[in-house]
This record gives sequence, structure tokens and C-alpha cells, in this order.
Amino acid sequence: MPESAPLYSLLYHSHASRAVHEVTLTSLLRKARLHNQQAHLTGLLLFAKEQFLQVLEGPEPALSDLYARINDDPRHYDVHTLAYGLVEARTFAEWPMAYAPTDAAFIEKIIGTIPVPVAVGLTAPPSEKVNLLLRKFAQDHAPDQ
Repeated sequence: MPESAPLYSLLYHSHASRAVHEVTLTSLLRKARLHNQQAHLTGLLLFAKEQFLQVLEGPEPALSDLYARINDDPRHYDVHTLAYGLVEARTFAEWPMAYAPTDAAFIEKIIGTIPVPVAVGLTAPPSEKVNLLLRKFAQDHAPDQ
């Protein structure tokens, strides 16, 4: 089914403000999936050593509204937008929120492939290289999709 509204993709990195356990993540994922289905958002959440790396994709203003809630969520701190922009198609179309535990090295690898923004607040959408790395990782490792 073709998308009726322009699609955007957002990639951010943050730190957990308190210990995150599997029970906490299970509850968070259940709520996120329900919200994302209703808001027509899709994506992938990675977690390692109290770090989150998340890709969210979908229409505006749903994407910006969710990201504002994430920025205000006391479970996160040091939230940084790594990439944001208009995309032609979803990378994670079949997942309202795929989840995969990983290690900090993989998160650092992803962060290291993203170019530094040309100016404060200006970023490009996630590159095809980043999208392919994350999609392959999700396909290979996301036990809970």
C-alpha cells in the first residue's frame, strides 16, 4: 500500500537514566508498538549497556510528537539526533518497533558511520549504509519483533 503522506526517518542515541531490565523493556516495547501502530510509525530499538539507539520512521507530525515525548521522558538523558530527514520508503515497514539487544560496540559502529552535521540542528536522513546495517542486524538478531 503506497504511503499517502511524506515519510521521514529519525535516528537518535540516548542514555538510560536508570537501570533498564528486561521487564522494563518488555513493558516499554508493548506500549511503543501499540502507539506506533496507531500513529503509523515503524522502527527499530537497540539497547546495550544503558544506551538506546533508535530509528523511527513515518509521517509528520506523529514523528516529531513522539520524539518530543522521548526528549521529555525521564527514562532518557543526553538524547542526540543523529539523522533526520525525508525518505522515499520505510526501512522497517513491517515492524511497529523491532527490538534487539546488542553490544555497545555495534552502537558505536553505527554512530561512527554518521557524518557530523554541517550546522547545529541540521542533519541528513540516515544514510543507505546505516539503514542497511540496521536492517540486516534486525533481521539477524531481533528475537522480539
